[in-house]
Amino acid sequence: MDGIPLDALTQDYNMMAGSFDRQAFAAGDYILAIGPAAESTEVMPVPDVGSSVIIEGKSYQVMAVVEPVTSVEEGAPEMGFQDGMEMEFVIPSDTFQEQWPDNTLRKFFLNVKDSQVDQVQEMLDAYTESVDTSLPVTSRKSMAEQYEAETRSAAVMGNAISVVIALVGVLNFINSMVTAIVSRKREFAMIQSIGMTKKQLCRMLVYEGLFYAALTLAVSYIVSALAVGVVVRAMTASEFSTFHFTLLPLGICTPILLVTAVLIPYLCFRNLEKQSVVERLRIE
Repeated sequence: MDGIPLDALTQDYNMMAGSFDRQAFAAGDYILAIGPAAESTEVMPVPDVGSSVIIEGKSYQVMAVVEPVTSVEEGAPEMGFQDGMEMEFVIPSDTFQEQWPDNTLRKFFLNVKDSQVDQVQEMLDAYTESVDTSLPVTSRKSMAEQYEAETRSAAVMGNAISVVIALVGVLNFINSMVTAIVSRKREFAMIQSIGMTKKQLCRMLVYEGLFYAALTLAVSYIVSALAVGVVVRAMTASEFSTFHFTLLPLGICTPILLVTAVLIPYLCFRNLEKQSVVERLRIE
């Protein structure tokens, strides 16, 4: 290792024993031993700092023992690799190529400025399409695509549940309005019998519907803003994801509720008028 992965591996919080001297390590006589992961219960042999280790005829001195950084030190096992007890060491890339000239480096890490990400991604895409189609590349783009694929099913399920709940809410709103109007047939007949016109009664019902819709929307906006903007934001807060708050679903439901609040009272009024005032007054 060298460069970015070596810097990540030799941070102070990764040191289990010893210390790291970059110049001495680059000379090629020292190695770093990979110790067990902090959460691992597996017992694995780890040489002491300062001890000598012979790897294929060449002697190295252990400079330090470091914790494994999975994304840096993991890789595909070599052909013929057998499961069992093993020890892992890190040496400089130049030293590795001198001792094993027929082998190639296994993994490259590229640290790209934000302004150059798209350009480097295009270069990698072109290389993997035309030069080496088997080369595995993990980039910001591929990780984003993988994340979207993993969360797509959850998003579809969540959206489906949201649509069902929205439909239930709208239907419940319609049912409440229809019940409130139909149950007051006799009341409407009485106020019509003392002089209220059909136009005035229809206008009154529409205004009541709009009042119910406005009250429903006000409560929904306030409760949603608090529940999602505060509670859900706190639940999803992490360094691996971002939170985006939107009232778009409520914005979509708003005109539906307002149209419903006008249309339902009007249709109910039209249905009520099929019976005369006298017939409605006789209803027990």
